[in-house]
Amino acid sequence: MGFGMAIKGYLDTHGAFSIGDFERSFPGSQSDRNLLSRAVRRGAVDRPRRGLYVSRSGQFAHRVAEPLDVAAAVDDDAVFCYLTALRLHGVAQDVTYQTHFYTRRDLDRFAYGGQLYVSHRLSGRTVDAERLLAASVSAYQVTTAEQTLVDCLSRPGLAGGPEHLARSVGGFAYLDICKVLGLATAAPRSVLARLGWVLDVKQAGWGVTGAQLAALRDRLGQGPYYFWSSKPPKDSYWVNRWRLYAPSPEQEMASWLSL
Repeated sequence: MGFGMAIKGYLDTHGAFSIGDFERSFPGSQSDRNLLSRAVRRGAVDRPRRGLYVSRSGQFAHRVAEPLDVAAAVDDDAVFCYLTALRLHGVAQDVTYQTHFYTRRDLDRFAYGGQLYVSHRLSGRTVDAERLLAASVSAYQVTTAEQTLVDCLSRPGLAGGPEHLARSVGGFAYLDICKVLGLATAAPRSVLARLGWVLDVKQAGWGVTGAQLAALRDRLGQGPYYFWSSKPPKDSYWVNRWRLYAPSPEQEMASWLSL
């Protein structure tokens, strides 16, 4: 193949890796880095972005790279979020070609293998996360169901829009509502209005108390708030008890959450 057996052995057993990962296995060796560059030129390794490598050797020669592994190689502290968290929790309704993850670094988005990779910098913020097993039987850091709900309601576009958001989060069988409310403590009032409406619709299924809903309503200002868009074409269906404009009739949106 034209590069050393040690390098070939590494490529045969590492699907996605960073230059840092590589240098920890081959410390201080310019010749090994040169061999890696040669492997890239010969098509045995892809380089989706600077410092990131995906093996096309051995068992990986005819296998599509797992997007979660690619993102984790970019940042081994990555926490998967938004659409990707919905997928890992098993509630996402549509197949998506985006991988979203939190990081403490500034990373530009990039595309590879038909997938768009989008990082979201935490900037000192902490998120509630857990390790989940994916279909590949690998474990990944992902926002908890409660954090995922609050995040998706904060940025509905990153959850696939109102309908996909509602149909997906409606699939959560259980949520710790006290934790949800704690995570939303500093959220803008528009997010509280969206959250209040969702918890109102799912009150019976998630065990939301009347006192919890009343406490959320007490935190709202005069409004109005918007579930999706405050710009033309604006949300236009009024939900009075949450001072919220919705993009579709409330009954229709409630049916999305209840499926």
